[in-house]
Amino acid sequence: MNATKFVVLLILIGVVCANVGARQLQEVPKDTKLDISVPKTANTNGVGSQLSFVFAYSDAYSEGLGTATADAGPGRPGAGASGSGSAGTRGYVLAEGPRATAFSGSRADSQGRGIASANRGGAAAEGAGNGSANTTTGGSAGP
Repeated sequence: MNATKFVVLLILIGVVCANVGARQLQEVPKDTKLDISVPKTANTNGVGSQLSFVFAYSDAYSEGLGTATADAGPGRPGAGASGSGSAGTRGYVLAEGPRATAFSGSRADSQGRGIASANRGGAAAEGAGNGSANTTTGGSAGP
């Protein structure tokens, strides 16, 4: 699985977690239960509030590094390779007004290394790798 698919999977998991944790809204009369007055010119689609500020931000980044070495000397022939990569995407949508905010973000990192050598006495190989990922989502609909 490449880094892009992994990041998309993380974002999907974050969206699912946010949807699972969201409260179910019930339709109530705007003026009586919420104790607010909505102007007749406002289009609120039955929510009963107006947004006063909306901010959207998104960026994506990717970086990688790879090295390879080879030694064909008579005493100790060998080869080695290492690589690392990092990819991530962040997206924020803030809807601030009477009571609404939401955010999400994700990141993924990976590293790998491999070394092999051989000579007349024998051969050796070693390898290592690690990876990490995180995602955060949250939101608030007010009290």
